Amino acid sequence: MILLTVVLIVATAAYGVLVVDRPQVESVDNEWGTVTNDRTEVETQIGVDNPLLLRVGDAAADVSYTVSMNDIEFATEQENRVSLAGDESTVTVSTWLDNNEIPAWWASHVTNNETTTVRVEPDVVVDYAGLRLPADEWTQTQTVHTDLLEPLETNESQEFQAYGRTVLVADETNAEWGNTTANRTPIDASATVTNPTPIPLPITEIRYTIQLNGIVVGEGVTAQQTVLEPDSTQPLEATAAIDNSRLDEWWVTHLRNDERSNLTVDFDATLEYGGVERTVPLEFISYERTFETDLLGAADSSANESAGNGSAGGEVEERQQEQLSNWN
Repeated sequence: MILLTVVLIVATAAYGVLVVDRPQVESVDNEWGTVTNDRTEVETQIGVDNPLLLRVGDAAADVSYTVSMNDIEFATEQENRVSLAGDESTVTVSTWLDNNEIPAWWASHVTNNETTTVRVEPDVVVDYAGLRLPADEWTQTQTVHTDLLEPLETNESQEFQAYGRTVLVADETNAEWGNTTANRTPIDASATVTNPTPIPLPITEIRYTIQLNGIVVGEGVTAQQTVLEPDSTQPLEATAAIDNSRLDEWWVTHLRNDERSNLTVDFDATLEYGGVERTVPLEFISYERTFETDLLGAADSSANESAGNGSAGGEVEERQQEQLSNWN
């Protein structure tokens, strides 16, 4: 009877320690690893704080985690029986993103007002003495914003020279994203232009080229013939489009360049003036923009640690009750 009482006291004490003092995720650090033409590695280091009871003996952890961007799941990984030792352990895991998923992310970035939220959610379950002890939940988020069309949003007056004279004056330029799909990202550019000459100015064709880090990601004809009447002011519209299927190639250059890219959008117009046809750059709606991202960095990131949920605690409690019953 005395022996049984001692066993129950010890078991009850262990039960209290295990339920209250669970392992905790202390930190999550991510960085890009190997980048190839087809896939991208994410390397993750997870800091785990072990409770006192788990600092002795043979404790191991099953580690899984998910990386998502704008709620699009890009990578998942699971590693079982990762050895833990001491009061703090660093678990290193890696997973791969398929570069073919980049167009879907890009579309979500544009439609979300050029904003991306990167979410990393690790899940650590420590296995000790036949018990599975889930760590407290942990979520790390990082928000990235770009403003790629800003250079075209201006009221600055710009003169356009051709044929040895000023043939156009642009008083205002604007741009906005069109109806973005998984395959195509349109840029709707426009300008308010004045033809200061006494004769009509036909624009027979407008073509565009879009490049990211020197890679052509869009090109084509944006508008058919337009006639700018003499001594008049009217809108001039031009739509370019990014071919999203080409973005996986750009993604590789972006990461290898420390998440830095150069966007160029060039428009050319074929004009007919005085019976002479010429192709000239439309500089007032062409532009260049350098931008950076920090998708896995620490800037503007946040981590949220929450108490273990009821189902996780219930799993531990049920197993411990079963062991107490066996001892009895």
